[in-house]
Amino acid sequence: MSTIRERSPASYLLAAPAASWMLAAVVVPTLLIVWVSFWGGRTFSPDSPLVVANYAKFFANKSYIGLIGDTVQQAVTLMVISGVLGYGIAYFLVMKVERPALRLGIFLILVVPFWTSAIISSIAWIPFLGVNGVINKLLMALGLTSAPIEAFLYSRTGITMAQVSLYTLLATGPVVYMLGNIPARLREAAMMLGATPLQVFWRVTFPLTLPGVVIGQVLVFLNVMSDFATVAAIGGNKQALLGNLVLLFYEAGNIRYASVVAVLLMICMLIGVAIALRVVDVRRLGEER
Repeated sequence: MSTIRERSPASYLLAAPAASWMLAAVVVPTLLIVWVSFWGGRTFSPDSPLVVANYAKFFANKSYIGLIGDTVQQAVTLMVISGVLGYGIAYFLVMKVERPALRLGIFLILVVPFWTSAIISSIAWIPFLGVNGVINKLLMALGLTSAPIEAFLYSRTGITMAQVSLYTLLATGPVVYMLGNIPARLREAAMMLGATPLQVFWRVTFPLTLPGVVIGQVLVFLNVMSDFATVAAIGGNKQALLGNLVLLFYEAGNIRYASVVAVLLMICMLIGVAIALRVVDVRRLGEER
């Protein structure tokens, strides 16, 4: 057990390297982005006046405002789908797979594809989603459709399918951890008191795994909100979210508007995380049981 007391000089000294890194890598760049988003004038200079005209012009464009709603809607959709799939996978691994070696093997099968670059993983979906892709050929072979379906590639459906494959693991990991830390005697006691399996799940298992569910949803939310590679690869020029708008403005040399969109994206993320933290105290994830 550590002998270093909280808020002691030694604790601050140990935290200094990490705090310095966070200050240099996160805080300072974020403040710089916020500062640039308020730049006025015709030239990009530190001496440029600070104005709110950049934000006013952004919100004057209804299509840009629509992108905010589309991005949040896509994130919520992925949270629901990946949350259900992730919880089901986690429950199967912990509750149904009794052999630790087999459980580890299955989990590695899920993890290894996640090590691949998101861009490569997104591009790999194109042969599956195209008009002559694997999915269309399978549907036609099964007689479910007589002609190829064009709704998979360059569509929100295709983006959703690719993102589900990328981010479901993020919703699975924390739930696996929480399920593994629930003592079996709690479920056994509930069963002995006459609770049905469904009642045991809703009144014992699920409440105890809720912090893991929330953390997984936060991870999915943040990744989908900032995802531009999957949207660009699968959606092409027909689909775009806020992350793609940042890249578009940046490539056009419009740094101020790229910073405006980046700031709004960060605000949306912070609001989403704040709402999640209001649902449950995620600090329980590290508590001993």
